[in-house]
Amino acid sequence: MATLPLGQKSVGPHFLADAQVRGLLFDCDGTLLDSMPLFLQSWLDVCPRFGLEMTEDLFYGFAGLALPEIVRRLHRSQKGAEATDEFVKAFLDAKHANHVANEHKQGHPAPIACVVSLAREAVARGIPIAMATSGVRQVVEGHLEANGLSDLFSARRGNLVVAADVAHGKPAPDIFVEAARRIGVDPRECRAYEDGESGLIAAHAAGCHVVDVTYMHDYPSCTGLRRAKEEAARTRTWHLAPAGASGSGGLGGWRRHAALAALAGLAVGAGVVLAASRARARQ
Repeated sequence: MATLPLGQKSVGPHFLADAQVRGLLFDCDGTLLDSMPLFLQSWLDVCPRFGLEMTEDLFYGFAGLALPEIVRRLHRSQKGAEATDEFVKAFLDAKHANHVANEHKQGHPAPIACVVSLAREAVARGIPIAMATSGVRQVVEGHLEANGLSDLFSARRGNLVVAADVAHGKPAPDIFVEAARRIGVDPRECRAYEDGESGLIAAHAAGCHVVDVTYMHDYPSCTGLRRAKEEAARTRTWHLAPAGASGSGGLGGWRRHAALAALAGLAVGAGVVLAASRARARQ
């Protein structure tokens, strides 16, 4: 497989040379914006109030999943029972309030320059771009505006897709399929940029050429992220399957990919917990 510049790492068998790319799709948090440390802090602050525990390793292993799903997985693994809808709502309300307070003190997350440059270069070449994010629209739009990126992605431009816009969030492929539709490009002709395992799975299931931005030379990494990436690379098998695509397997094919993705996500989360436990045991 050919390589891409700047440390961009392709995941899976589907590869597009630059001349074959008809559209670019971008995740937001952890891909275009360095928002993950701020999000992590709100989990660390709020989890103890609800009898849950979050660690840096767990957090980066969950990257890309919708927030309610993360709460449910934590509750299931740490309390041995399913979280009620009331519990999830109360938790997320508290987390949102904490995050807003933290952001008010620390400011908006900064852009990840090496990834933003890819989006701007694409626009300059006339290649359409879209965003496919698990984030909340109001928060995402505020961050984009604060960083001067709303000229690239916005509701006005019609190329900003959030979790609420689709039936199934990541790791299901719906959000990347919709983002490709918004720019009028077949997902198989799109290159998708992601940082989290769930997002990588979703883009692969949609049929895209998938790129993991966390390996880029100037990406702001950390120990927890590197450990999560090592564990994901060691345990993943989803990338060995053919990439799904519109016109190849239809919606049923995407749903089969999504089912496999959910299982893979659980395996990665469990593996990260085990790896972290082993690391603590060796200390």
